Amino acid sequence: MTIDTNSLSPVESLLAPVRHSTHPYLTWYSKSGERVELSGRVFDNWVAKSANLLHEEFDLAPGSVVATDMPSHWKSVALALACWHLGAEVRCVAPGTDPGDVDVFITADPQTLAVNGSVEVIAVPLPALAMAFDGELPVGATDYASEVRSYADSFNHSPIDTAATALHSAAGTLAYTQLFAAGATAGASGTTLVSTAWPLERILPALVSLWSGENPVVLVEDGVKITESLLGGERVVTRLDQES
Repeated sequence: MTIDTNSLSPVESLLAPVRHSTHPYLTWYSKSGERVELSGRVFDNWVAKSANLLHEEFDLAPGSVVATDMPSHWKSVALALACWHLGAEVRCVAPGTDPGDVDVFITADPQTLAVNGSVEVIAVPLPALAMAFDGELPVGATDYASEVRSYADSFNHSPIDTAATALHSAAGTLAYTQLFAAGATAGASGTTLVSTAWPLERILPALVSLWSGENPVVLVEDGVKITESLLGGERVVTRLDQES
């Protein structure tokens, strides 16, 4: 194990510099017309609240495995970072796929679950202002929207095993040391637009890399028309959606 008790955890190192920032950190555009601007302070609060929920209610800790079939979305990004605050592994799976032996399953569509009865389920409504999940939940499932706001907006982080797996998907596996490696995404400088045409397992490393380089991100749901007005209004400098 590569635990350095004198250093910050990877997520803490990423978010601590923007914890009190009121400048845009992650701006979300959805096909429904939502525009959600999260400052560094607000995004850090969401990650901290989510980490506290996962730790206090689900005993998530280093070595735990969290599967998700959520789409690329600002909430799925915040939840992934919350899992990494705790040293857990995030496993991206296709909707309707049995994730196997995991501790928690996070989904935006609990009606398509393919998990055994021992897996804890968290249902996440995607609308930004949703105060509760809109629809019937499976017995025992936790409604993320109605629960997360009651948790503390700061997280007391602990050192983690940075050699452990942080992200697993059909595309491969990344350890914490690989995912949070120093250096920004090649060619990115300034506010960067990323499209959710990329799957979550590709979005997550890209955003971590961009934020490591101090680049604000505009995350645009696939299908949203990217206009010159949008680009100019958000002061976009780099577009990763134009890459293959």
